Amino acid sequence: MLTGNINDLIVYDRIKKQQLYKEDRFHVMLLSMQQGEFLKPHQSNSDAFLTVLEGEIIFTKDEIDHKLLKGDMFTFKASEKHSVKALQNASLLIVK
Repeated sequence: MLTGNINDLIVYDRIKKQQLYKEDRFHVMLLSMQQGEFLKPHQSNSDAFLTVLEGEIIFTKDEIDHKLLKGDMFTFKASEKHSVKALQNASLLIVK
């Protein structure tokens, strides 16, 4: 079932989180970040998988920086403190 086109949802206006799909077992979010925006260190309530759809970010996990580019995929555990900084306008697809 087609539910839409993700490219139509990407907006670079500071930080924008959009829930794309949710069910009991997992949910999917789109995170769009304008260049220079930053998510402070935090922990997730579940393990997660992300892929960079556009742009370039620094994903800091347990105080180690990971430079991620368009197409890169990354996983992290709920207990791992992490933060995100957009080096360019960036969009991420996150599955938790």
